Amino acid sequence: MQLNRKLTHLLKGRTIQAESGDQGSVVLTFADGSTLKLKVAGQASVTAGGKVKAAHESGAEFRLDLETGSAVQVRLADPGSSVALRDRNGAVEYLG
Repeated sequence: MQLNRKLTHLLKGRTIQAESGDQGSVVLTFADGSTLKLKVAGQASVTAGGKVKAAHESGAEFRLDLETGSAVQVRLADPGSSVALRDRNGAVEYLG
């Protein structure tokens, strides 16, 4: 799967504090107050506490590698417009 350099640069080192969502979406809240919203095909669950190492995206496949060696992998609902990263104040850091 192809490395998403821009998103990796923005997310590397951020710790997942909480996960929420339902059918069709996942929201990851990081320790710094920023959020990553993913529109997904189906449901996905993420374990809090992991620190992001890298982000990968290839078509509908999206994966966050964590420093622990585990990964968060989901299938995006609409590749190219299913990922939104916002800082703690709600300002857009990344859309894709």
